[in-house]
Amino acid sequence: MKHSVAAVFAILFLSVALSGFAAGRYCWESAGTVDGCELFTSAMAGRPYIAAKAVCILPAGADVLGVVLKDIAAYPQWMHDCTQTKVLKVVDDENDVLIFWFRQHIALFSDRDMVLKSKTKSVPEKGQYFVHADSTEELAYNAGKEYVRMPSFHSLFILEWIDRNTTRVTLMIDPDLGEGVPSGPANKTIRITPLKTLKKMEGMAKQKKYLDAAKTSKYAKLVEQFAGAKSR
Repeated sequence: MKHSVAAVFAILFLSVALSGFAAGRYCWESAGTVDGCELFTSAMAGRPYIAAKAVCILPAGADVLGVVLKDIAAYPQWMHDCTQTKVLKVVDDENDVLIFWFRQHIALFSDRDMVLKSKTKSVPEKGQYFVHADSTEELAYNAGKEYVRMPSFHSLFILEWIDRNTTRVTLMIDPDLGEGVPSGPANKTIRITPLKTLKKMEGMAKQKKYLDAAKTSKYAKLVEQFAGAKSR
């Protein structure tokens, strides 16, 4: 699962343009390989919590994974330690721009929550699809519970075409949990969150409802573009 240097820089350049993963902010270091997935972490200047990344090759089509990612209501079924979500506003359905609320379980401490804005970008000629979610203040939302609002959160999924039934998936997360959570146990959880999330995502992509929905989805058209670009 080795990336060429050019491919890595191309992905990072586009991810910087799309999300909170700002240039020069991350210094990714290998954290080993688990179940065939590559893990990375980055120390974060000015705070005790790390950022984390996992890269896995999943036996699922990019169209199916696109449908899974669009189903925000189902995130608690597969995103590690996500216990509740709620779509607050569909800004642009065609381009998958949404604002949603996300509750994160924190063991032994108050759960965290956040309001996120999700955006997408496709690069058909490279067979890449990007889905990122960043903290936003565009829409206020109070869940009415004693949750602690996270100061900031950024995530980025990168789907890369391998073939119609295989996709390289990268998940990066950069959470600032705020005060009150010891960094030692928190960083252990952050480190494994992308891996556990992607492994559960693989299971979701096997569900019949997603397989069926993908056939007539806009992501199916995107996969056709990926396939055409790769065949040229």
